[in-house]
Amino acid sequence: MFAWWVLGIAALPVGLAAQAASATGGDAAPSVPWRAGRLPIVAEHHYRMAAKIRPLLLFWIGRDNVGGARVVWRRGPEGAGFELLIGSDPSQAPRGINRWGYIAEEVQGPDARLLGVMKQSKEESLEEAKTNVAAEAQRGQYIFKAIRATANTEEASSAITTVHLTRDLTFRDVEALLDLVEREGAHANVRRVRLPSGTRPGFLLALTELIHRNVTAYSSPANETPRTAISIPYIYNGTLCDLTLRASERRRETQIGPRSDEDVIHARFEARNRASGKATEFELLYGASGTLAEIPVYATYQPRWWLQVELFLDAADQS
Repeated sequence: MFAWWVLGIAALPVGLAAQAASATGGDAAPSVPWRAGRLPIVAEHHYRMAAKIRPLLLFWIGRDNVGGARVVWRRGPEGAGFELLIGSDPSQAPRGINRWGYIAEEVQGPDARLLGVMKQSKEESLEEAKTNVAAEAQRGQYIFKAIRATANTEEASSAITTVHLTRDLTFRDVEALLDLVEREGAHANVRRVRLPSGTRPGFLLALTELIHRNVTAYSSPANETPRTAISIPYIYNGTLCDLTLRASERRRETQIGPRSDEDVIHARFEARNRASGKATEFELLYGASGTLAEIPVYATYQPRWWLQVELFLDAADQS
């Protein structure tokens, strides 16, 4: 499901194969292999995944605890970093679907790096997803994609790696996959694109900034309520996108599914691919104050007409 969350929500309408009209090819990887971890961890939270599938257009069928997610915040004297790991558990997910991925972004001074890996996914229907799961097992071949990118204030470059495995990996095997990607190297041409002023080097960096600005507005002495949309441009795999906070509402108390939260902000976001014009929406609940200020406690996203995904902050992380 990560193709529909991290390269769905973390790159939203932009896929690994997205093309940018302004990108140019190259012959070498944009940088040496890189793993997150240069900056110390300042926060880490875990999430439970629930999913709903719609075999027909008339009704949804839901199932809880079908996967999970982990979000890591890193910060040091010279920069910040973020990691998102999210995926389904094939032993629990509908139709045994195993879709997952990981993305890490780190910025220090004017330089930024991104590393993302995902289980390849192209399903457009529930039956197609079921068929692909069976086909993978029959062939005994599983395909994973990786993107490595660097950026500065003027230019971004990225390269894609494809890894073919005879053993299926789940989101719990992320370190093993990162080791393979590191050894494999980048086989695709490097794509480079000039960056307009103010472009953020990654989705997670842009999202974190929007959340911070939103919470700060509500926490101001005037307790301002943001009344206009706020947009931030970001780059992903050579494609320029815009992440927009469309609307938000501060709630003193809210109940969604099994969890109840106090003093949270319900926000609706949109990510738009400038090249294609395609836009995708998702919603977050995050703390407005206290220990969970700016920390998402709930997220929902509908990547396909037949699939809806929800994330709930683990009970152990609520205080």
